[in-house]
Amino acid sequence: MKAKRLARLMRDSDAQYWLELETSGYPKDSFKTSSLGTCEKYATKSGRVDSGGKYYVPSLPQLEAIGEGYKERADAFNKPADKSVVIEDFLAKKATEDFLANRAKQQIAARKLYNDHHALVVALRDSVHSYATDVYISIELGDAAQDIFEQARNRVDNFIRSYAPKAAEQIIAVNERMADDSAEAFSHALTTCRRLLLTIADAIYPARSEPYIDGRGKSRDVGYESYKNRLLAYLEQSAASAGSRALIESGLEHLAARLDAVNSKVSKGVHVTVTEEEARLAVIHTYLFLGEIAQATE
Repeated sequence: MKAKRLARLMRDSDAQYWLELETSGYPKDSFKTSSLGTCEKYATKSGRVDSGGKYYVPSLPQLEAIGEGYKERADAFNKPADKSVVIEDFLAKKATEDFLANRAKQQIAARKLYNDHHALVVALRDSVHSYATDVYISIELGDAAQDIFEQARNRVDNFIRSYAPKAAEQIIAVNERMADDSAEAFSHALTTCRRLLLTIADAIYPARSEPYIDGRGKSRDVGYESYKNRLLAYLEQSAASAGSRALIESGLEHLAARLDAVNSKVSKGVHVTVTEEEARLAVIHTYLFLGEIAQATE
């Protein structure tokens, strides 16, 4: 019940459904473990569901009660035999021995059923505890991630305010387009991300007609559209180490390739299908890259 309350507080619909089934019992027919969503792992790990898809229907309290019933049944066989009874002949002796042997088998069977149910109940309780622990860890992780991104946000905010105030409007535009929640809006958000990088490049390394010769002697075009080369030229001239520049360059190449592909299709009037997850990751990578630029500027 405490775990159900936790699920409600976390607005975790998957956990609320799973814990309700654990409390009231599972449907006898037409149930698929995939309907548990993110909580399917708890049902399978606990043994509630086997690899073949078969599952225990009774609720956790019912399984516990069934197990206690088997325990009482097994304990009932522990009553000592009445030694005052005298066995008169061989047939009676044989019948008594058979009865006692059968009684011992029933006791062993009842004890096994109790042990199996007790192990299942313990595993089910452990799965509920695991859910609560996972929620706690996720909250702790969320707080840590929030602190990390808060530091990055402060750095980016200070950088944009000092070097590229125009970029602030573009970041706001990206956020508004993401909030529209449509494939077209997502593609526009990525196009704005590309323009954002162009704005940053213009602010810290304006376009030049003559090529830039990098540290390896390679000639790089640093014209207006070559914003990647301009950003990399700025980073090379900053105090960033060679190892840091290599990592940043790799990340920029990946990000720019995605943004340029979207921009190219939009420019040609081609319909672009961009998922929310793809767009959100690209926006996050863009923002984090701004953090790298801001750090190099400090």
